[in-house]
Amino acid sequence: MSDHQKKLLIVAALLLGAVLAAAVEFWPRPPAPAPDASGLSLRGKFIGPDAAADAAAFAGLCHGIAEALAADGVKPAPRITTGANLEDVRIAASEGRFLPRSLSRDQPHAVAAAGRYLDATVGTSGGPLAAEARQRWVEAFRALAAAAEEAVR
Repeated sequence: MSDHQKKLLIVAALLLGAVLAAAVEFWPRPPAPAPDASGLSLRGKFIGPDAAADAAAFAGLCHGIAEALAADGVKPAPRITTGANLEDVRIAASEGRFLPRSLSRDQPHAVAAAGRYLDATVGTSGGPLAAEARQRWVEAFRALAAAAEEAVR
């Protein structure tokens, strides 16, 4: 192989590499999932080496709270009867699930986004928990669980 042929082969290989790089860079990608109508998205909010595990644990916690709250609501004498009770349950469950760590310290962006979502969706009243309000809380916790699961994907 002559020197001229070697140079042409190198140029051809470089051009092929450039074409492949451009194809990879500009190839259409599937669209990112859009946040739901409420704007809730926890994608990118869980950070650090435990981000995926924390998001999965948070999803499980939210599912558990939603199911427990729904089940409590059909009892003849529900235990959770006020917004203040619900806040205590939420905090105690979170603290217990993540001990000895602190979710609010380790995942401040996710916790802040979840808090803003809950405030906007169900409000901040500590008063009596009517059936409609209870259902809004159940749905809000289910939405948080789904958003946390989506954050792991």
